[in-house]
Amino acid sequence: MKTFAELLKIRNELKEHKPEFIRQEYPARKNLKKTWRKPKGIHSKMREKKLGKRKQPSVGYKSPRLVRGLSREGLIPILMQSINDLNKVTKNHIIILSRMLGNRKRIEILKKIKEKNLKVQNVKNVEEKIRALTEAFEKRVKEKKERLKEHEKKKEEKKVKDEKKVEKEETEEEKKKRAQEEKRKVLEGKQ
Repeated sequence: MKTFAELLKIRNELKEHKPEFIRQEYPARKNLKKTWRKPKGIHSKMREKKLGKRKQPSVGYKSPRLVRGLSREGLIPILMQSINDLNKVTKNHIIILSRMLGNRKRIEILKKIKEKNLKVQNVKNVEEKIRALTEAFEKRVKEKKERLKEHEKKKEEKKVKDEKKVEKEETEEEKKKRAQEEKRKVLEGKQ
């Protein structure tokens, strides 16, 4: 039986020779996506596996069972969605950070990973990533505080304007007096 390292080497060699499986009419038609779809046409040369036509996925392209689904280094990938998932990780795992993680939790997870000295697949330099994320996070917090201050200023200005409007508006007694004077002037003008 072959060793683990030999199986990884075999898998890498197989992957080098594996063709790219794309849809039958992809290069000729704009509206088709590159993703694989099985050719089903009755006259399809690709379906009939004629020479000179594109290859189709088949069992022969599989990698050895023991190394199937492992990373290049031969480690088991594990998706990290919360800090609690770190308890499951051992030295023979490689971490993939979920894209759904926010910056705050991503920073916490990366710090714990750095402490435990674990490998991360989708982060090249952990320390640099932590620094970049903390800077971006602090910048965002600062901008949010500034926006809140501006919002408070606008509220105060609006409050002051409302108070001035209230002062300008006449009370009911003043309105009655002004209405009586207008009536008196109108009556005097008629006589």
